[in-house]
Amino acid sequence: MQTVNPLTMYVPIYQTDEAQATAQAAYQNFNNPLTKAALDKMAIVHYARIALVPNTNGKGIAGILVITEFDGNMNSYLEAFYNNSPTIKAAFLGVISLWANKPADFPTDPKDITYTIFSNFINERNVSQVKDLYYAYPQSVKQIVAKFSKK
Repeated sequence: MQTVNPLTMYVPIYQTDEAQATAQAAYQNFNNPLTKAALDKMAIVHYARIALVPNTNGKGIAGILVITEFDGNMNSYLEAFYNNSPTIKAAFLGVISLWANKPADFPTDPKDITYTIFSNFINERNVSQVKDLYYAYPQSVKQIVAKFSKK
């Protein structure tokens, strides 16, 4: 049974100065002690990163890629963020706020984004499939940390 699964989420963003600056700030501030602590506490994320996709003309950012590998299935992964990690949930809601192709009826207030809306948004933008991921080891994050942490 595969224990490690991928998420490669692409979100095209608004082409405003404000959205560009927000995307740049999200990128620059992603790998910080607060994010690390939140991901470590969840104990299911192997790797996580944000990448900015440039516009084809080389000026500005076309979109944001969120790339992670995690233990368990997508639903349990997204529930962990939505229900148990306010820091990571806020980061995802920040990416959602930059989404350039929002339907007219999509909620603009983060408080109105239910788990169903949250998970549908992410799943619909995930360009990875389980079968796409090569992984060299079958151990979970918890198993790896337990094996290699200093006691």
